[in-house]
Amino acid sequence: MSDLTTFARDTERRVAQPPFETLLWRQRRVRRRRAAWVSAAAVAAVLALAFAVSGLGRLGAQSLPAAPTPRLTSVSVPDWTADEVVGHPDAFVAAQLESRSDRRIVLTVWKRCVAPRPDHDCLGREAIAVVDGTDDRFLVLGAVTGSSEQPLMGGPGLYREVGDGVWYWAHRGPGPYLLSATMRQPVALTVMDHPVAPPFGTSTVECADGAGLCTLDVNARTLERLAVPNVPDGDTRWATPTSKGCGIWGLTGAGGDLRLVIQQRDGSFASADLPGDATPTSLAEGGAECEVAYYQSTADTQDQLVVSLDQGSTWQARRAPLPQLSGNIEEKPRLRVLIPPRWAALPEVTSPSGLPGPLKPL
Repeated sequence: MSDLTTFARDTERRVAQPPFETLLWRQRRVRRRRAAWVSAAAVAAVLALAFAVSGLGRLGAQSLPAAPTPRLTSVSVPDWTADEVVGHPDAFVAAQLESRSDRRIVLTVWKRCVAPRPDHDCLGREAIAVVDGTDDRFLVLGAVTGSSEQPLMGGPGLYREVGDGVWYWAHRGPGPYLLSATMRQPVALTVMDHPVAPPFGTSTVECADGAGLCTLDVNARTLERLAVPNVPDGDTRWATPTSKGCGIWGLTGAGGDLRLVIQQRDGSFASADLPGDATPTSLAEGGAECEVAYYQSTADTQDQLVVSLDQGSTWQARRAPLPQLSGNIEEKPRLRVLIPPRWAALPEVTSPSGLPGPLKPL
């Protein structure tokens, strides 16, 4: 045992020992590391305790919703002018309408996107061009519109010709406007959103926000909202536009629970139930004689056309070809199924089925 002790001491003497300053520095470094680890552990313990306490206070409560994803706005679209949209190589035609009075008068909607895509499904700015057969040309900025992959930016609105070569642009912010090739700037319409009861014979158009019915006075440059019945248990599809001198009417409900809502000559409204057999039914709009009419599907190639000329008091039925086969479909400015212009010459249905029930005041 003594030999081992002697060997250890001799070995210790032969190994060079570090200076005293080095030993002191190493000792201080070890102490600093130990203190840092202790501090970190203490902070972690405090945070864990804080989270535990806050969690106990929220037991049974729902988790906070995540912050909403920022929505793109018009600021995301460059400040293009109408000239920088219409006809630009990166722009495309979104819609085009010919005037009923003169096919040389055309309204064209162009759209230019921030990031052009082959399918045109992109965020961008629209601009409207109206031209005629002479040198008249009118340009105005349209709406900022999104796509199925972008935040909802609102629709492009609706363009309806309300005079010879004069279009009503049903849109809010910008608009609503009147547009024509001979204008130098759009005519702003005054919107009166306090609904008024429509007398029988009031002409109607779509409101600028796309909801309800309005009447447009081109000369006074006003757009006035009409008070139409709010029928329970269903949204009403109103026949639009309604010509001056005709009553307002529409179809409400879904499936086998359908009814017609028809304005009477005294200005009031009444409803008439349709048979509850869920037969496919669509409005037959655009009648020149103020007809209230609808199609009922009866066969693969034929429909039953049901028509009233006295605001739903009496009805008659005709066998009519499918509208899509007879060309009685209007796609622009919005999809409408039209009543045949010469419907009275169609074969009469001698034993019609599914006629509306009696009128009931609303």
